[in-house]
Amino acid sequence: MQASRRAGVVLGVLALANTAGYAARNSLFTVYPDLRDRFGLHDAKIGLLTTAFLLPHALATLPAGWAGDRYDRRRVIAIGLAITALAGAAGAFATDVTALVISRALVGLGAAAIVPIANSIIGQLFDGPRKASRMAIFNLGVLLGGAVGFGVGAAVGFPGVVVVIAAPTLALAVVVMFLPVPDHPAAMLTAAQASMSLRLYLGSLFGQFWQAARELLRIRTLRWMMLSTAAMAFATGGYNAWLVDYLERVDHMTKESATSLLVITALGAVGGILAGARVADQLRARTRAGRLWTVVLGMTLTIPCAICAIELPPDWRLYVAGVATMFFISWWHAPMAVSVDDLAPAPRVAAAQGLVIFAMHFLGTAPSSYVVGLVSDRTGSLYEAMYVPTGAIVVAAASMLAAIPSFARDARPDRRMV
Repeated sequence: MQASRRAGVVLGVLALANTAGYAARNSLFTVYPDLRDRFGLHDAKIGLLTTAFLLPHALATLPAGWAGDRYDRRRVIAIGLAITALAGAAGAFATDVTALVISRALVGLGAAAIVPIANSIIGQLFDGPRKASRMAIFNLGVLLGGAVGFGVGAAVGFPGVVVVIAAPTLALAVVVMFLPVPDHPAAMLTAAQASMSLRLYLGSLFGQFWQAARELLRIRTLRWMMLSTAAMAFATGGYNAWLVDYLERVDHMTKESATSLLVITALGAVGGILAGARVADQLRARTRAGRLWTVVLGMTLTIPCAICAIELPPDWRLYVAGVATMFFISWWHAPMAVSVDDLAPAPRVAAAQGLVIFAMHFLGTAPSSYVVGLVSDRTGSLYEAMYVPTGAIVVAAASMLAAIPSFARDARPDRRMV
């Protein structure tokens, strides 16, 4: 198989794995009425179900990235997919909230292995001026997975949704095991470095893990990017968790109308992921921090669009605002992942991806659904609560702007080979 074709196959399968992970994550977002009827939950406790998924998910991204730098990356992803599938299916048999929370926590734990390791593989396969454009294909899984989770949940309800999503996820775990991925860059370590890694591993797994994290946190640009991605993840997590409920409760749309709106706005997200990646690569050709400028631009343009989407009545204007919001809010995924890859020392690529994703989910996505639900309960208004994630986008844009001045220094080639 030709190298380019082989790389395309790897990219396609990893994109499907990302789709499966996000489908599992979003599988409960359209079945809130079923959960209320079955378990008697109010908004804050429904929000905690997403938090139950995301806390272990966030915590696991760091050791998953560490494992991806030292073991067969295919095997780590495959194990994660298998855990995601089996734990998700087990949730169908939950008889109380505690059992469902445990199921969601294990699903989050397994899904944590997908993104940081896949990002390191794709960054290695497509290193060059078009890297963000290729990463965008992988990041379409964020959107497609969300659509699958929403769609299957709306079609079959709970508990059927978790079973339907589990079956193809388990099949993908088998396929991933046989992908022709390249050797990890850490294979180029000197014998002394490899020996030191082995000694540290035998002496203390966690010691070596935290050593990698401390090394990466010394990179100023990376710290600002972590803050930005955490704020943006809070925003997107809050929107995703409550969007369907908002459309039904506040805009008084039927489930069919809400689903139709989601399908149309999803087209904007597809265009946004691809356009953001293309703009990022073009700006990167003109300036070293071009990809970060793309992220800032996308975040900034999202703010007025999101406000319009909250304020407008459910007519054609809401559709336009929804498409525009999804278009710009999707710009950041591929440029961000590629920029992390540009900053990380070669032996720490997967660990760096894991560290950023940890910050995204632990500080951002994990508390977002609960916080929005809590504000909704306290104020009695989901409308007011939806301005909380909107404010987080302002923080995200400002933090990314602060990352730009140091990017050229931190991404210089001699630093990356440390």
